[in-house]
Parts: sequence; C-alpha cells; structure tokens
Amino acid sequence: MPDYQLGHRVTHASDERCGFVVGRVQGTGWNKALLPVAVEQSTRFEYWPVTQVRLRPLAEQLTGLGGSYSPPKGFPLLI
Repeated sequence: MPDYQLGHRVTHASDERCGFVVGRVQGTGWNKALLPVAVEQSTRFEYWPVTQVRLRPLAEQLTGLGGSYSPPKGFPLLI
C-alpha cells in the first residue's frame, strides 16, 4: 500500500474517476481501509477503498509533492 499524503491526486481503479486525498487512511476492519477523497470537478466527498485507489503519475501531482501540476483556482472543485 502506498503512503498517501494530503494533496495526492488519485484515480479510482474501477470507474476511472479522479480525486484528491483530503485525509488519512482509516481502518474499518481487519482487512479494510478507506481513504477520504474529494472527487475532482464535483462537490462530492467520498471514502474510497484503499485497494481501489491508484496514484496518478508524478507529472500529474501538485508541485509541492514533486509533480508539475499547477491547479486552477478552486481546485479540486473547478466550478
């Protein structure tokens, strides 16, 4: 399991939605963990199973996390 940090941009493995990590991994059982994610281009906040979360490539991460992505105003909502 990767070490998810606040601000990491991630993708949901099953439906390819993009999101933004907004909290720490929360364990919900002996084999389950959920990651709080703000869905990009939406006002939606969800808990995604860690097994279904994939980090986006380094080039698509925020500049503070080593990437080259400069977010527009209002990111991650983009409204």
